[in-house]
Amino acid sequence: MRLLHLSKGGRQTDLTHLAQRMTWSGSYQEAARKLDVELTVSATDYWLRSPAVELADMLLLVSDEGVELFRGYVFGKSKTLTGNTLTLNAYDGMIYLIKSELSRQFQNVTAEQVAEEVCRELEVPAGDMAYTGIPQSFPHLAKTGYEAIMTAYTTAGRQNARRYMPRMNAGKLDVIEKGTVVAKRKVLASVHITESSYGENLEDMVNTVLLTDEKGNSLGHISRPEWVSSYGLLQKVYQQEEGKDLVTMAKSLLQDYKKDASLELLGGADAYDLIAGNAVQVRESYTGLNGLFYIDEDTHIFENSQHMVSLELNFRNVMDEQEAETGEKEEPSGDIDENPSEEDEIWLYLKKYGPEG
Repeated sequence: MRLLHLSKGGRQTDLTHLAQRMTWSGSYQEAARKLDVELTVSATDYWLRSPAVELADMLLLVSDEGVELFRGYVFGKSKTLTGNTLTLNAYDGMIYLIKSELSRQFQNVTAEQVAEEVCRELEVPAGDMAYTGIPQSFPHLAKTGYEAIMTAYTTAGRQNARRYMPRMNAGKLDVIEKGTVVAKRKVLASVHITESSYGENLEDMVNTVLLTDEKGNSLGHISRPEWVSSYGLLQKVYQQEEGKDLVTMAKSLLQDYKKDASLELLGGADAYDLIAGNAVQVRESYTGLNGLFYIDEDTHIFENSQHMVSLELNFRNVMDEQEAETGEKEEPSGDIDENPSEEDEIWLYLKKYGPEG
């Protein structure tokens, strides 16, 4: 593993020999991936002299195979008088979308167009944006660029039942369809796993959605009767919105009980794609971790020529949802589906509703 420093003047320095510990991490909720580096430095040893790293300088983490894993900017550095460690904290380019605000009225644009416009205004290079093709309009006042992008993709995702996540790739912003990339490694208890845990809880369950029109009059409900029978009634209310499929939006609120897990495992060259936003196949029978899981958080530690990985896993594919501001109605983007598929195994009870509400 190589650690490279690139100054704002374009000078590149290899810091690999100084690195005693590097922590590379990410989360689907925090968005910007982070690199924390501890460098061994000395005021008396020429070979360990402190490097001239300035705030906003670039750090690159490159694998032995030449694959760029991280490209980010130094947002923090610290050193003590008596210690021999220089600590650097860097974030990838997503940090500029998280830290920078804008005010816009988005009119009849798709989520991918919102992402491209935000990147252009905040001077973040745009890469490949996941296609939705769903037009929408919403005000975005004094909120971050990241929130604008995720608001648009949240709205689209609730209509097409997909999950999205922004990710930096070689300095450019991509928006991916979350969970579609499955890590190359199949994690096996007998080979890779050093520790694992598994848990279940009902905290986020929603097994019934009450449907109302725009004035609050009841239209009926969508329910999972088997969930209600097993766990009791846990209900949300969905108020009909112009231009949004009533049934699809209500279905998106139904949530099974939460099942999550954590893993600690040995790293290696085939573990670099074990990162938030990807999925992974796991085989660990003792705690019940068998099947496909979605990676919510990851931490990779490189120290003493070893690579260790910690993962927070989820049975459900979830995204960092952001809500649009109220005050301006969205433009219609489709007709209401009055014939939901029987394959959904969802019981739909409607007293009345139609395109006109």
